[in-house]
Amino acid sequence: MSGLWLGGMMAARTTGARVKSSARAESKANAAALAVNDLEAHVMRLALLNQALWELLREKLQLTDADLERVAVEIDLRDGLQDGKISSTPVKCPSCGRTVNSKHSRCMYCCQEFEKSAFG
Repeated sequence: MSGLWLGGMMAARTTGARVKSSARAESKANAAALAVNDLEAHVMRLALLNQALWELLREKLQLTDADLERVAVEIDLRDGLQDGKISSTPVKCPSCGRTVNSKHSRCMYCCQEFEKSAFG
């Protein structure tokens, strides 16, 4: 067999591998785009529900936007940092007194189950 023919076969294999790699990358990009679209739809739905809840509360309880903002800042500061986010905070287990992360639903030391938040 000639070197030219073998070189052509190697080039074809390399091209095939690149096509497969490109197809995988495109598939991953499409999956990521779908995930982003799903997240955007979910966020928009949550924003709509939050707005509806706030308008109901404001009307029924005679609250103001300032009341809402004040409580939002208080919640934001629970972790000691005003950054517009809810962060996990250390909590003390009511049963054994040890400190655990607030993301856990039970104490990792004594298995005491914590009261669950309505927001997960």
